[in-house]
Amino acid sequence: MPPKNPYPWPFFVAMAANLLLFFGVQALFPTLPLYIVAIGGSSADNGLASWAFALAALLVRSPAGFLSDHWGRKPVLVLGAILLGGGPLLYALAPNVPLLLGARVIHGVGMALFGTAYQAFIADLLTPGRYGEGLGLAGISSTVMMAVAPVAGEWVAREFGFDLLFLTIGAVGGLGMLATLVLPGRERSERARAGGVREVLRQPQVRAGSLAMAVLGVSFGAFITFLPLLANARRLGETGLVFTAYALASALMQPLAGRAADRWGSGRVILTALALITLTSSGLSVVSGKLALMMLAAFFGVGLGAARVGVDACVQESMGASLRGSAAAVQYTAFDLLIGFGSLGLG
Repeated sequence: MPPKNPYPWPFFVAMAANLLLFFGVQALFPTLPLYIVAIGGSSADNGLASWAFALAALLVRSPAGFLSDHWGRKPVLVLGAILLGGGPLLYALAPNVPLLLGARVIHGVGMALFGTAYQAFIADLLTPGRYGEGLGLAGISSTVMMAVAPVAGEWVAREFGFDLLFLTIGAVGGLGMLATLVLPGRERSERARAGGVREVLRQPQVRAGSLAMAVLGVSFGAFITFLPLLANARRLGETGLVFTAYALASALMQPLAGRAADRWGSGRVILTALALITLTSSGLSVVSGKLALMMLAAFFGVGLGAARVGVDACVQESMGASLRGSAAAVQYTAFDLLIGFGSLGLG
């Protein structure tokens, strides 16, 4: 059997940009709820901040997919990187909840633009039979940073304050933005169709994938928003290491799940992962010890990482190049919408 061709260099540069830009998103998981309280907000305001981020991403996903299919991936990647990397700098200028919500909206727009174009850019570089593996590897970049960013974010906020935290996040995001500038533009093999979203919604893989992503969104939204508050209420200490356990487990699982999806089919991977998420979510509702919390977070990461890779591979492999941006937009619109429900509705 001949050896597999190596991934091209833009694959790894895009991964590096994704890693750096997601530092800001993930450093805020344990710290943003505390910042909201510090500026006079409540637990409900914490859910509202997550909802503002998710709603902004939700509204921009479809245009982002359309633009990445029509303009090409790079312009949308660069614009998204500017907003995603620079958005947290606005948090330092938001001394109250209403202004913070405005900054969250800008940050969410950047997330939608960059994330949608990134998914399509990576898929363009892959060959049949390697979508699961390639998308699993591409997803590691943001997941691995989650093993570092929450702990680093907590430490910077505790030792130096929230203003320096937001400046640090902005500096790291700036490096990610610079990485997107060196990515090549890619010729589109076929003209994108005007009704991209309508076209992809006709595909059964996209409809099923969007339903699965909606389920994942509820679980993930509740996990990231209320885990710090749950740990505080039960006196389990800071949650940086808990997020690290989640991230490491998810990162290790993603390429394995991707290969399994390539070999045995995405459906089996997705169903198994959803069952694991259900079990671990039930355990989180009654956990009372720090070690048990870390273990459950790790199992949650395994389930979420495997499920997302399975869905990504199923959807992207079924799409032509001219519709990949719109396909990514549809599935992650469902994810973003239900993240907001998980954080606000379940709160």
